[in-house]
Amino acid sequence: MSDSHALLVVDDEEVICQACRRIFSRQGFKVDVNTDPRQGLAMASENSYEIILLDIKMPAMDGIQFLEQLRQTSLEVPVLIITGYPSIPNAAAAMRLGACDYVTKPFTSEEITSAVRRVLATRQTPEQDGDSAGCGRAAPPDLTGESQMLFWSDSWFRMEVDGSACVGAVLPGLREMTPTEIRLPRIGEVVYQGLPLASITVPGKPAIVVASPVSGVVMAVNENLVKHPERSLAAPCGEGWIAHLCTTQYDREAEQCGPREILLVNSDPASAAEQLRKLTALGCQVQQVSERSSLSAALQEPGGRVVFIDAPSLGDCGPELVGVVNQYAPATRVVVVAAAGCPRETAYRKHRILYYAVEPFTEGELPDVLAAAFRPHESPAAERPRGASEPIGGITITNRNGHRVHLIPAPGLLWRNEGLGLLIGQKLLAHSLPVVMTAGVANLSPAHVLKTATAYDTLMVLLARDSGGLPGGLTRDTKPDFGIDAGDATGKVTVLTVQPDAMGGFAGLDARTTEALADHIVREMAVY
Repeated sequence: MSDSHALLVVDDEEVICQACRRIFSRQGFKVDVNTDPRQGLAMASENSYEIILLDIKMPAMDGIQFLEQLRQTSLEVPVLIITGYPSIPNAAAAMRLGACDYVTKPFTSEEITSAVRRVLATRQTPEQDGDSAGCGRAAPPDLTGESQMLFWSDSWFRMEVDGSACVGAVLPGLREMTPTEIRLPRIGEVVYQGLPLASITVPGKPAIVVASPVSGVVMAVNENLVKHPERSLAAPCGEGWIAHLCTTQYDREAEQCGPREILLVNSDPASAAEQLRKLTALGCQVQQVSERSSLSAALQEPGGRVVFIDAPSLGDCGPELVGVVNQYAPATRVVVVAAAGCPRETAYRKHRILYYAVEPFTEGELPDVLAAAFRPHESPAAERPRGASEPIGGITITNRNGHRVHLIPAPGLLWRNEGLGLLIGQKLLAHSLPVVMTAGVANLSPAHVLKTATAYDTLMVLLARDSGGLPGGLTRDTKPDFGIDAGDATGKVTVLTVQPDAMGGFAGLDARTTEALADHIVREMAVY
């Protein structure tokens, strides 16, 4: 890797240095860190960095002094300030010395990534555009590589050689339909796992929302889909990719995704090769076997495979092989691939099968079959608390870091016994966090919000506001402008803004989006 893809972090807190190393190493940067600003200054003078992340408050030398000395030798390198003590004088002094922007501690992976990418985007030359430190490459995924395609529900992602994640979706329920429009995310936008990434319009159906399989910052989008939206269905894992992301929560979120692994049982080499090609084109990892002994051996291997039984090639042996699957791997889902008028349908249905599919490889049914085969087993729904619900005016927790965090929702957004409010309460309790819910309607005047912030370590304000995004989309602002002096509340307030449903609230969001939204809000509260 060239020095042009190198990044330096100078902060006296080791935890900040290592967090930045973890975040940006995965994005393709060579990351150097130093907790001593004097040594960091020497590193900055001796090496070529694409950007420097610099703390303001350090004991041996503060950030302003660092900048003053840095600019004597390095005039061009961009500097991003990271600070737990934002103030107008510090910010003004830093900007005069060439700092480009600042982020406040504690910051999220998304926030620091967005800030770095924003700075680098303003300094790109035309030749660099779309190829800055990896994570900007606008090309379709290479299906011949070694990196695995992982799925979150119907959405997929695959790590590319440049450190970016190429993302897309294999959407069921759209057989014989042609998309007329696709709405792509904006470059620089932050997207979150399970929340909207894009939407696809087909005639006669509501817009279909594509959830992001991972969280990250959008670095490139597939502009070809605007002119050819049909490619999102015709080649969803190839020309129909949607975006490239710089992932920000990969280590945690990858555990919630998984490959679509298929054990294909087919004794006819020609049809097996064609089926393997079509399954692979939809992001599946396929192992092919042709008879009982190889099937039995494959079933002993660990993994969450789905078994595809090709009825035409197996003849009378097919139903027997389903019995073998039931015996050796009773939890395994079985899909029978049959021809029209197959005389053995009754024999197959005597066994435990998930799907009896007639000509799925030629009738365009395959995305529907895969969606059913890999749908997670649903847990029983939690019983809704009895009694009338009431509006939530505030939620207070003491999180795992010992910090007191308070969430204020806008009037009418959260209710104790239903919807998003119920899920947030349940998930906080599941984290074994002490929770206090206050009934009523919160006062969201700027003066009251800032006054409330002084009583807590962190104050979060939850709003529903139309920003032109997809319903359920989440944005986070740690530098809200209240138009008045923040005083002691400086740096304590985070505003979480959600794109509402058509009625201006959250009740119309689908269950999957509401669940993901609750997960992200709870995580915001729990990590500070």
